[in-house]
Amino acid sequence: MEKRTLEQLEVALDAVGEDLSPRVEELAQKSTAGLLTPEERQEYAEIVRLNDMLSHVRLQAEELWKPIRTEVRSST
Repeated sequence: MEKRTLEQLEVALDAVGEDLSPRVEELAQKSTAGLLTPEERQEYAEIVRLNDMLSHVRLQAEELWKPIRTEVRSST
């Protein structure tokens, strides 16, 4: 995986996080207070699931990139 691809992935994930951040915070506060509607509970659960999945993808990308970075460093 090219460094540029990894950087693009990180930028995309950060943008998604920023876009969802206010809504996630609202849902988290309502969840803590026990005030989520069934629809909001489902939405919050889906956001948490997607966040977990995206974190996993990010870790996999970093693992794929790690050997390439090591090779580049040792060849310079």
